[in-house]
Formats: sequence, structure tokens, C-alpha cells
Amino acid sequence: MKKSLIIAGLAASIMLTSSIANAAPNTVKADKQQTAVEKQIPKKCDKKMKRSPIDERLKLTDEQKKQAHEIRMKGHKEMKPIFDKIKAKKEEIRQIAENTKLTEEQKTKKIDALEIEILKLKQQARKVRIQNAKEFEAILTPEQKAEFNKMKEEGRKMHMMKKRNGHKKPAKFDKQAPLK
Repeated sequence: MKKSLIIAGLAASIMLTSSIANAAPNTVKADKQQTAVEKQIPKKCDKKMKRSPIDERLKLTDEQKKQAHEIRMKGHKEMKPIFDKIKAKKEEIRQIAENTKLTEEQKTKKIDALEIEILKLKQQARKVRIQNAKEFEAILTPEQKAEFNKMKEEGRKMHMMKKRNGHKKPAKFDKQAPLK
């Protein structure tokens, strides 16, 4: 079973690379067209100049935006090692699962231990997120806090709706749903 999956994967990758190689001559035209389009679309780095929906809804001052950015960057710095550890643990799980020298019982035992470690790391990440949220809320005025709480509640409702619908888009955004 595994061999047939590997062979199928190799065949698919060979077909993909050959189709890319055959498509290469056409990319010159596409590149010229793309540059004309790219001039109209702002680059990623221009995002800093744009206001995010949170900024707009909360009407953050320039000072608050600066503080929020610092909080966000501090959070990223704290989260990166945690996510790197999670990624390493998942890679270990993958290697154990592929190891043919281990019995199923040994694999299960080792994988279960790694999954527990991953859960602990996810709990650490959650604590960092909660701390960052508290720091962000501390820079808000009472009116902004009220609006922020309203935004969080809307997010929770949307999450619950997605959870109930199996993460499908709500009917009003579904292209196949009839328009009213």
C-alpha cells in the first residue's frame, strides 16, 4: 500500500515538473502582463500604510498602533520557539510512524508521549496569546475595549456557526445559495 502511494506520488511529481517545463516558454508573456497588473496592486510592504479592520473599528491612534505593533512583535518573538518545537515534535512523529523497525505498540507509545508534549507546547502558546491580548486591551480606552469585546463576541459566534456547519461558508457567502 505504501509503495503504491509512493509510486503514485513520484509519477504525479514527474508529470508536474514536465508540465512546468513545457509551460516555461509561455511565462515570458505572462510575466509582461503580470508586471502591468502588479503596478496597479500594492505590494505586501504597503500593508503597513493601510489600516486593518481592527484599527478602523477601534479607531486606534498612531501611538496605540505603534504600541499594538510592539506587542504583536513581542508575541511573535515568544511564539516562534514554541512553534519550532511543535514542528520538530510533529516531524519526530512522522519519522516514528514511518519507522519499520518498531512494532505498532512501540510506535503508539512514542507517538502518544510526543503528542502530550505537543499539547503542553500548545498550552504555552495559548498563555502567550492570552498575555498579549491582555497587554493589547491595556492600551485601549473604555470605548475601544467595549468595541473590541463586541468584535470578539462576533468572532466567537462566527466560529460556532462554522463549527456547526462543518466549517462551510455561511449561506449568505455561498455562491451556490440562491440570492434573496
